[in-house]
Parts: sequence; C-alpha cells; structure tokens
Amino acid sequence: MKKSVVAVAGLLLAVAIGIIILQPGAGNLPETAQPVRVAANVPITGPLAIWGSSIREGASMALAELKPHLDSATRIEVDWQDNRSEPNTAVSIFQQHFTGGPPDVYVSGLKPQAMAIMDQLIQKKTPNCVWIFDVNINKSSQNNFRTLVSYKLEAPVYLDYVTRTQPAKVAIVYIQLPHTLAEFGEIVVPELKTRGIIVQEEMYDFGHNDFKDIAVKVQAFGPDLIILNGFQGHLVGLVRALRPLDLIGDGNVIATYDMIDAAKVLATDEMEGIRAVAPRFETRPTAGKAGHWRERFKTRFDKEPLYIHAYAYDMISVINDAAGRLSLPATSEQWISAILATDTEGVTGRLRFDEAGDLLTPVEVGVFRNGTLIPDTGD
Repeated sequence: MKKSVVAVAGLLLAVAIGIIILQPGAGNLPETAQPVRVAANVPITGPLAIWGSSIREGASMALAELKPHLDSATRIEVDWQDNRSEPNTAVSIFQQHFTGGPPDVYVSGLKPQAMAIMDQLIQKKTPNCVWIFDVNINKSSQNNFRTLVSYKLEAPVYLDYVTRTQPAKVAIVYIQLPHTLAEFGEIVVPELKTRGIIVQEEMYDFGHNDFKDIAVKVQAFGPDLIILNGFQGHLVGLVRALRPLDLIGDGNVIATYDMIDAAKVLATDEMEGIRAVAPRFETRPTAGKAGHWRERFKTRFDKEPLYIHAYAYDMISVINDAAGRLSLPATSEQWISAILATDTEGVTGRLRFDEAGDLLTPVEVGVFRNGTLIPDTGD
C-alpha cells in the first residue's frame, strides 16, 4: 500500500513538473535547445541614437511577445552592441561578435557604420539585416536583407508626385552622402531633366545646421516643387528656414521618410500641407495588425511608436519565421535561402523580399493635416 501511494505521488509530481516546464511564458526550454544567435551592431548613442535605440526597443518587444508562444526548442538570443554612430567602433564590435564563432544572423546600421563592416559580412556570407537607405544593397552579394523602407522605394514615389503636380522647376535639397547621390544623381534628376524640367540641386554635409543660406538660394530659383532630404535635425532646420520666406505652400514641398520624425519636433502649423514619402504603417495606422500592435507598444513603453520600432519588430518576426522552417543549426546559405523565402504577415504589412533582398513594403505620399499624417489622395 505504501509503495502504491509513493508511486502515485511520484507520478503526480512528475506531471506537475511537466506542466510547469511547458507553461507558456515560463521560458524553460530544454537544455538541448539550439539558440539562434543574432548579433546587433547599431547606434544606441551618438547622433543617430534614435535609430539604434528604436531598433532595440522594437526587436525586444518582438522577442518578449514571441517567448510565450514558442512551441519548439528554438529561441532567439540577441547580443546588442552600441557602435555610438562611429564606423571605427562598428568595426571593433564586429570583430568581437565573431570571436568564438559566427552568429546566425547579423544586424547592422546605420550608414556609414554598416558600410564599414558590410564587405566583411559579405565575405563571411553571414545573413545581414542592414539598416541603410541605399538604392541597392546587394550589387555583388546575396547576404544582405533590408527589413526597412528605402530610397529604392522612395524615388518612384517622387517621380509619380511630379507627374501628378506637373512642376516646371524643381529644387532638391539633400544631404551629401553616397546613398542620396545615387537616388538623386542616378535616378530622380536624370528623369526630371528627361521630362524637360529645370532642376536646382542644393547639397549640404552632415554637420550643416543653419539652412538660411540654402533657403535664400531656393527662393532665388523660384521652384514650383521642393524636395527635401536629410535626417530629423536637418529637416527641422530646413522647414524653419523655408517657412519665413513663404516657400512652403500646400503641396509644393515633399520630403523623405525622416520628415515623420521631424514632425515630432516641429509645431502643427509648421508641418501643415507638407507631403512626405511614408510607409503605410504611418499613413494608415490602424490597418491590418498595426492598430492592435500600437496599443500594445504604448502599454509597454508609454509612448507612441516610430515606424522604426515596427520594422524592427517585423525583423525579428522574419528571423523567427525563417528559423521555424530550418533544421538548426543551419548554414549561412540555408539561412539566406530561408529568409529570402519569407512570406508572412507583419505589423507593417505582408513580409516578403524581392530578389535583391529588399522588403516589399508599401509606401505612399502622406500629407500633414492638423498635426496628423494622412494619405494624400490628390483631392
């Protein structure tokens, strides 16, 4: 009788332990679980800190929400390192990341930090989720993936807007970096000139912070349309230099994605009527999974999300989806093939890549009305 009681008790204890181990959210995966090693090399401090910190927040939220739903031995571990917006620091971090074995997936950003290590990642054939805006990311390789909007997607939107508004003269003000030179010098400006449009180009360097001189040049040119490019701080300065000269009307200024970030600094009246190329996650904030996700984000972080957060969240979703279709551990070639074959639904829309490794994410022209970015329907 005693032996039977002991046996039953032992069985109940074993069942109880099993329930605890398998309890969703317990986070107790088998000791034999094969981790997916992700190495992140992004600017969490420095002038580009808004990007790196947002990437980490969005990705961390994805990891936290995935954890209770893991029904296999797969887990994702991210080693976050701050390159401080410095290329040399990015190189040092890269070397540390590959000490003791290569990661399964790399995350690099922004430019020029990502460019400082891109060739080495190509040589190692490591899948690289790269956070840069360049028109092309895989000219001589197949390992780079962009889970982000890009100038590849932006240039056609500018040209479509020109077709709609029919300007005779266009002024383009942009930061002088390789990716902007490619977008405007190789795509936008040649096409505008082919159409017989007169173009004024005004370039500035990263450290430029007083845009009154450029505003005066634009005023003298007298454009029908102004295209603005730069990071958040640059666009804030440009808008505040152009407004006093009455150079911003309703529909005659269109800007790059970063105008969405600039709008968080500028006043409502300063933004009124400005157009911006934007992901539909921003112009249609409740479409698909976006609305519910926004509420969860605000609950977690007590602030509104940037589109950077959403794309970082989807980046982790892509990695998790690929891992679920692989037998781990997998080779770099297998990882690249699995990521390229991704076709799932994310916060920013359908997650799938073109042959060049770019996320086929929807973008459109938005317009600021009473402090809110809405789709510009052309009405």
